[in-house]
Formats: sequence, C-alpha cells, structure tokens
Amino acid sequence: MSTQFTNRQWRLPNNENKDKQSNYSMDFDGNVQHIKASNFSGLADKSSGSFSLWFKTTNTTSNAGKCILSIPYSGGGNGFDIYINNSTSLKSYLKTSTFTTTTTNTITYGDSNWHHVAVVYDGSTHKIYFDTVDVTNTSTPSPSGAIAASTVNTIEIGRFSTSYQNEFNGQIDGVAIFNYALSTSQITTLYGSSSTGIGNPMSLSPKPVAYYPLGDQDAFNGANYLVPNIAAEEDDGDIATSYSPYALDFDAASSNYIDCGNITSLNNLSAFSTSTWINYEGTISGASSHMFLSGGSASNNRFYVQLYSSNQIRYGYNGNTIVTTSSMSVGNWYNIVTVHNGTSLDVYLNGVKQNTSPVTVVAPSTNIGNNFQIGKYFALSSYYWDGKLSNASIWNTDLTSSQVTELYNEGVPSNLNNHSAYSNLVSWWQLGSNSSFNTNWTVLDEVTASGNNGTSSNMTEDDIVDGVGSYANGLSSGMGGDEVIGDAPYSTANSLSVNMDVLDRVTDTPS
Repeated sequence: MSTQFTNRQWRLPNNENKDKQSNYSMDFDGNVQHIKASNFSGLADKSSGSFSLWFKTTNTTSNAGKCILSIPYSGGGNGFDIYINNSTSLKSYLKTSTFTTTTTNTITYGDSNWHHVAVVYDGSTHKIYFDTVDVTNTSTPSPSGAIAASTVNTIEIGRFSTSYQNEFNGQIDGVAIFNYALSTSQITTLYGSSSTGIGNPMSLSPKPVAYYPLGDQDAFNGANYLVPNIAAEEDDGDIATSYSPYALDFDAASSNYIDCGNITSLNNLSAFSTSTWINYEGTISGASSHMFLSGGSASNNRFYVQLYSSNQIRYGYNGNTIVTTSSMSVGNWYNIVTVHNGTSLDVYLNGVKQNTSPVTVVAPSTNIGNNFQIGKYFALSSYYWDGKLSNASIWNTDLTSSQVTELYNEGVPSNLNNHSAYSNLVSWWQLGSNSSFNTNWTVLDEVTASGNNGTSSNMTEDDIVDGVGSYANGLSSGMGGDEVIGDAPYSTANSLSVNMDVLDRVTDTPS
C-alpha cells in the first residue's frame, strides 16, 4: 500500500513496506470497542467454510474468554467463532446439525507478536491453524452437515455479540471469510513472509465472501469508523472490487451540494460527456427537482441531469431534454452517463443506451463549464439531490458505447486513470474517497491538470457513507478516531498524518 488519503488521515507507510498488502491495523481496548458488519449471508447453509485473521496482544489471563471474531447464528448463540480460551490455547465454536467445540494444543500468543489464525470446516472436520500449523487438540463431537447460518446476517470483529460481548484487547488485521474449506497451501499463502508481507486473500481462488483489511482503508465519520468489505458479491457469483468504497450522502432538506467552480477547460467544446453514480433515497415529487449534476451560465448554455417525476433520468441542454425509458428504484445504485456529440443528446443507464434515436440540439458553446455543481441545479436554489452520489466525472468528448460500458464496470466504480478515454477526462470527483472534512468537505479533483476541487455547502462529516457495490460493510462502536495504527504483520514504523487534509499533498519536491 503506497501513500493514500482516507478521510482525516494520510497513510504513509515506511518505504520498505510500501508494496506490502497491509501496513495498518486496528487497536481494540477490550472494553466496548468492536466492529459489526450487517447483511452478511456468505456462509448461509454452506457445507464448508473458513476464516482467516491476524491478531496481536500482550494479554493472556485478562483475555480469557475474549472473542476475536464471531459469526453468530440466528438463535443468538455461537455460530462460527474464534475465542481466547485461556493463557495457552484458543477455542472455536461451530454450529451445524451438531454443535462442535474445537480447542488448540498449547500455543504462545501473548508475546507482543503478530499471529495468524485460520479456522477451517470441510464438512467433517473442524480445525484451527496457528501460524500455518494445525494445532487442533479436541473437536467434540465430530461435526457434520451445513453451517447453521440460514438467517445469520452479522459479523462481529473484536467481540461475540450484543448478548455475549466478551470484547478482545489487542490488535486485529486482515479478517477474511470464505465459503469453502481453505487448503493448507492457501493458508500458507495467507501467512505470507517477512519479505513480501501477508498474503492477499483476494488473490485466492475462489475469492473470499468478505474481507476487512482493517486500518488501511477505514474512514472516520466523526463518530465511528466505516470499515469496507473489499469483497463485494455480485449476483452472478463474481466478486468485484470497487475502487471507491465510500460515497457522500446529500440531504435535499438541508440544501447539501458541492460547488466545483468554473471549469474553463469545458469552454468551446464540440462535444462532452458526464458520468455519475446515483442512489436516490427520497420520494419522487415534481418534475423539476432532484438535480444531481449541472453547469453553465444563468441565461443559456446550461445543462443538467436529474431524477424525473416517474423515476426516470432526464438530461437537459439549452431547453432540449431527453428522458430514459427505464425507471429506477429508490435505494439502489445506478451509473448514469450523458453524451452530447455536438449535435444530439444520448443517455445511458448502467451501460445501456436509453433512447432509440438521439435528441437534436445545438453544439456546446463557451460557458458550459461555468457554475459546475454536484447535488444541485446551479440556476435555482430549490432543486437539490436527496441521496448518495459517487464518482462524478466529465469528459471533453462524446464517449462511445464501449467506453460507457467500461465506466459501468459490471456495477462498481473503477480507476478512471486506467480508462481507455483517460486523455479526454477533464475532471473526476470520487466523492467520499480521497475527500477530507474540515468545516466543509473538500472533494479532490483527481485530474491534476485541471484542479477543479469541490467544496461542500451545508454538509457534515457524517455524510461520508458506504459506496457503490457495498456488501456487509463494517461499522465500529466505541472507537474514538485514533484506533488505526501504523503496525501490521510484517510491517512496522508506518506513519499517520495529524491535522492534514487531502490538499496537503503537493507536486513540488526538492530538485
């Protein structure tokens, strides 16, 4: 992980660690601190399953009975867990058609060193691996049947559950959950080495159904940490990784919006395109509200993109409008792309062109980049967006259908620096990711040459939320904002910034 900014802090790894999978972890105080992920069903009724994690503690007797990871089942009892059993052993519970308890042989864990644990159920055996070694002592009775998880929907990191809290005291890193039995070679891969760092769970096949790096990408929202699940499960069974795990949540009633100023590089264009990821959370009412992108001059050369009265997208330019044939559902993410090729308008929804024939309009002219705003219609004070927005971008060309499909990327935002039309990218705001809050949100324009950074109005720090393609993301409790630390397995002496924001990184360096 090279230097990156996640709300409030720059992560600046020691140079010798910059290429390692993990350089940061999270520190739990054993009191009320934990992380809970909801809406998880990745082990539901699976015939086998595994999880892998790293932990570090100096406590032994005071940690007895403390839970490092728990996936409780619907009855509120033990589902699939790993506990500190006593000063020299660990214990894992597994609920199937039988209830299995597995303990380890004598191990040393309270020695201030990082240790890797993998718990594996293959349908007939329930084992614990400690630093790649099978240390299973007893497993009573012999397990059988599917994991009893048909209605399980939570993951608890650092404690058991609301009823049986048992909070862990120490550091945790790299939690990964798999819906199959890990092989010994896969466990060795996850263990890694001092020279290469820990293994990347996303490099395994099949990939995990949940993966929480812990520390490296966690964002603080003023009260809690947002802990993204790097494995996002798609309907077709593939797992796609979103480049932007966060978004910003706009409240129309509070007049939330982002002002990006005048984008002069959009003047005198012969064509242009926009792309935005939207998730509407309000109630559709009226044909002129719910604007999420707009720009231009007050009297002419204006454009806007909005959610229309029948849950459709309307793209307007200088009095000409085009409306999508498909409707959207409240609470779901959609990628909206608009294209002006110089003489006509087109709209794409999730990569699919919505109009059979384009709307003929005049060519863009001088002031199209003026008053560029996200979450509001610049020309009127009452037309605001109500919901989440992510990855807004604008291009100085008419994107082709294949380039639009590339933007959709099977339902998750990608790194636009790698897009085939990157040379035509004018501005790109991830919104949430690579943004910082200090009185207002500063939303970084990722295209260095343009530098059209956005500034929020009437928004607060807790407006950072889970982004596109989210699945079983975690949320901390009882963690005050200083629990991310620059220590991880095989990686130490990594730095964190203090009182710096996303704009404090500059290109000027000693020559």
